[in-house]
Amino acid sequence: MSEKRKSEFGIWKKQVKLKDGTTSEVLSFTVNDVRYNAWPNKYKQNERSPDYNVYIDNYVKPTEAKPAPAVTNTDLPF
Repeated sequence: MSEKRKSEFGIWKKQVKLKDGTTSEVLSFTVNDVRYNAWPNKYKQNERSPDYNVYIDNYVKPTEAKPAPAVTNTDLPF
């Protein structure tokens, strides 16, 4: 019987909306507990240029914003 091999890595494909309103396909993956994103190379100069540029994904989701403290009349200096 053949041995069933488990995949060591996976790549997720997602559509993201860019600041200019267009969308782009981004590949996300993790290697040795480091997250990476691969973005299409829009600036290919020749066939030897990569199709995707890979960047470390160091994005940290901001925490929930704390509401500003309420100002009361007793806090005002006048």
